[in-house]
Parts: sequence; structure tokens; C-alpha cells
Amino acid sequence: MAELIRQEIAKLIMRGLKDPRIGFVSVMGVRMSQDLRYANVYVSLYGSETEKKSSLVALQNSAGWVRREIGKYLRMRYTPEVRFMPDDSLDQVYHLEEVLQEVHEEQLHAPMIRMSLAELIDELRAADSLLLTTHENPDGDAVGSLLGLWHFLKALGKERVVCAAADPVPRIYQNLPGAKKIINCSRKKPDFDTAVIIDVGSLDRIGGVAKWIEHKKTIVIDHHLEDGPPGARGYIDSTFAASGEIVAEMYAAAELPLSREAAHCLYVAQITDTGGYRFSNTNPRSHRIAATLIETGLEVAEICSEVFEVISRPKFELLHRVIDRTQISADGRLAWSFVCAADLEETGGRKEDTDGLINFIRNVEGVQVGVFFNAIEAGLTKVSLRSRKGFNSAEFLNAYGGGGHAAAAGATVERPMAEVQTEIIARLETLLAPSETTE
Repeated sequence: MAELIRQEIAKLIMRGLKDPRIGFVSVMGVRMSQDLRYANVYVSLYGSETEKKSSLVALQNSAGWVRREIGKYLRMRYTPEVRFMPDDSLDQVYHLEEVLQEVHEEQLHAPMIRMSLAELIDELRAADSLLLTTHENPDGDAVGSLLGLWHFLKALGKERVVCAAADPVPRIYQNLPGAKKIINCSRKKPDFDTAVIIDVGSLDRIGGVAKWIEHKKTIVIDHHLEDGPPGARGYIDSTFAASGEIVAEMYAAAELPLSREAAHCLYVAQITDTGGYRFSNTNPRSHRIAATLIETGLEVAEICSEVFEVISRPKFELLHRVIDRTQISADGRLAWSFVCAADLEETGGRKEDTDGLINFIRNVEGVQVGVFFNAIEAGLTKVSLRSRKGFNSAEFLNAYGGGGHAAAAGATVERPMAEVQTEIIARLETLLAPSETTE
């Protein structure tokens, strides 16, 4: 009976009531007294407080007419007395939505929640569909760990997994198992509920893919000295030599079999970030992980040859220019060089061909810090630092919005290269100047 009365009153308000005082009204429900003599009609009122009061008074004044009309429709022996009452349930809902929005905004700006490896795996198990991405200008660890994670999720039974990157996969990594599945951010946005960014802890370093993951649940997997983006959850451990090592540990923690394809990707991730196990970030765990990866049957000599020995003709020409321009100062402790857009155009090189050139600068005998300036994009200067023990490259580049490791870091500065180069070299020469001693 209550529902019949509610429906009839809703019709009467829409069609029969002509009182101009009545604004927009919704009949939320009707509650009958036990003896069916009273019908309390709860209405939601819209507008200002004055408009709401005016509507309620008009409804109450029309209660007698409404009761008679209901009597004609229901044909009851006794038509219940109608009493209009304000209903604030919608107001409560709106208030709750506002509270939830405030909580959401606070979460977006809260520090990243750090997870254990087991919690990370649980989060990935719970995800229904995932987007995996990494930083711009992806290197071996970025591509290798991204694909290694893709193989891991497939081993978990996940079917809806998409890999994306802002820039193309470099030529030397295009033969990695699954590399052809990495899409560019110029493609249509895929459908997913969870985003995972690997080998980077800053959203502003993943390029155009960032627009896809805005307001999405985000998980970070990284080994750099960064805090991770606010509002995200993540696993960051700088004691790992490469993000690929973290993924390898995830296989062991999840008790999943490590396929040869996954091992290939993770081995490339590891050898590129450790420089073939020559860099200072290499540790005993790195070699234990390498042994596990090699035991899947990898052709180590062939993989290392593809990564370290084969140099494209354009890269060879760029290397010649970089070495020819190298300058050394601070009593031999500082060396630097650069490339610009004209170099790529004249040699036919790509951005990827500049990767690793800095190592030839840092490897000069006596050099403690090597700097490489890259101005192949208008208005942008990419700065790379490589340093030996005793100088923290990541800490130095923090002032320029950069980050990375103590021995290897990078930053992108929106200023002309000549200006950036002059400033950074001056600062480094001061820092690397020999300290004065007193007798």
C-alpha cells in the first residue's frame, strides 16, 4: 500500500499540483502507521533553504487535496491522512560523496605506501587487468624488467596485461621475448584497473603514458633512490642492482617456475645495469640471481655480444664525436662531453644510440666523475652522471629534479645546454677541488 501511495503522489506532484511555490521534489518513500490511518510521505527538496521551505509548506497545504485524489485511485474504505515530511537521505548521500572525495584527494597526496615483496605479489594477484610501463628512453633494465614482469604475470594466470612505453624499444632489445608486445602511448588507451610502473619511481618520467594512469590504482617496483609517487603503493629497494633482480626474486617468493624467456629478459636487465657485473652496485646476490637465470639454459655469450659488443654505425660515429669533444678538469678528476640534435641528423643516429656513451668518459684513468650532456630535443638538456666511490651522483642531481643511484644518475633540465653545462661543470669543479691541508 505504501508503494502504491508513493507512486500516485509522485504522479500528482508532476501533473496535478499547480502551486508555483512547489519546486523540484522527489518522493523518496511512504511509511504507513500500523492502523493504516496515516501515511508519512518523505520528500527530498531541492534549491536554496528558502525554496525548500516554500515547497514543503505548499505540499503540506495541499495534503487534503492529495488525500482525496488518492482515495479516488485506491477506492479504500478509509483513505489515510497524508503528512509530508522532509527527507534528508540524499543530502546525507551527497555529504558522504564529498567526504569520500576528500579522502580520495588525501590519499592522492599521501606518501607512497611501501609494501613487502609478499604484499606486492598479493596486490598483483588481486588485480584483474594491468598496464605495465617504464621510464622514457628505456634502457636494458627498463625493457628487461618490464618484459620479465609481463612473463611473471602470465605465469600467475593473468590474461589481461598490456605493456606500454613512451618511446620505442631500442634496437638491441627488440629481440627480447615479448618485446613486440610493448605498445606506444600514441595508441588507444587500453582498459585496465591497475597500473604498474617499473624501474622508475616518478610519474613525470614515464612520458605520455602518465595520462593513461591518472586516477588509477598505481603500483611501483623500483631499485632507485626515490620515494615513489604520492598515493601509490610500491616496493622500492635500492640494494638491488637492477629492477630485473626484484622481478627474479618475485618468481622465487611466489614459487613460480622461471621460464627461459623470462630469464632472458631479466638477465639483460641485470647485465646492463651492472655493466656486466663490473659496476659498484654488483653484490653477491647479483651473482646468485645470475646463476639462477643462466640455469634455465641461456646462451650467455650470444646475449652479452648483442648487448655489449655490437655497435651500430651511427653510434660508432657519435662515439667518435663524444671522445673528440671530451674535456678534463679538476686535476683529472672530472671529464665531460656532449651531443646535440645536429649530431644525430648528420650521423643518422637515434636517441638510443647515445646510451652508454658516458661510460667511455668516466672510464678515463683518474676520472672520478663523468658528465654527459644531451641536447637532442629543443629546449631540453639531459644530464647523465657516472661516478666512482666517494661521490653521490643522485644526490648531486636532486637539485635539478633528477635521481638514480649513487654511482649513476640522470636529470632533464628545461634550459639551454650551454647554460646548464657551464653551471654544472662549475659546481663539480668546486666539489672535486682538492681540499687544502694545513701543516
